[in-house]
Amino acid sequence: MSQSGFPRCVLVDANFLVAWVSPKTSQDDKARLEFFFSQAEKAKSRIIIPMPVVAEYLVLADDAGIETFNKLERKAFIVLAPFDRVAAFECAAIDRAIRLNGDKKYGSDAPWQKIKVDRQNLAIGRARGATLVISGDGDVRKTALRIGIAAKTIAELNLPDSARQAALDLVFQMSEKTAAADSPL
Repeated sequence: MSQSGFPRCVLVDANFLVAWVSPKTSQDDKARLEFFFSQAEKAKSRIIIPMPVVAEYLVLADDAGIETFNKLERKAFIVLAPFDRVAAFECAAIDRAIRLNGDKKYGSDAPWQKIKVDRQNLAIGRARGATLVISGDGDVRKTALRIGIAAKTIAELNLPDSARQAALDLVFQMSEKTAAADSPL
């Protein structure tokens, strides 16, 4: 953790990036994502985006999504991380540890190829010191917790005070005199 209490290194996945640019993302989640980026930059943290995540994101991104991503990648706190030698060793260690459990899929119903790519992404983050992963994928979060990386969904990120709207309990009460004056009879 940095001095601000924000993690020094955070791994994000493709659904995080999609939510960041999607018009379908709720206003609260948009505010959470923008606040997350500002907190990361202020804390001088690193946000790790594995290259397999970049590829998955680019498959579905339109021109506006690609331009948004290009702006994001120019930020100093964003790290586009390849699956390199260190990540390969981490991935092998993750697979070995999970296989000791007797179930290589670790209880997942997902296709094996998806599981392998998810583990590669987690290995990339772990190799670079990620202590938190933000993902909407339950299997990714479950595996992250298994290997010692905290996990959150976007909805669990902090909502900035500026985005909070207090519900006002307004009750209109008319006095008998005002009610009588407004009455058509």
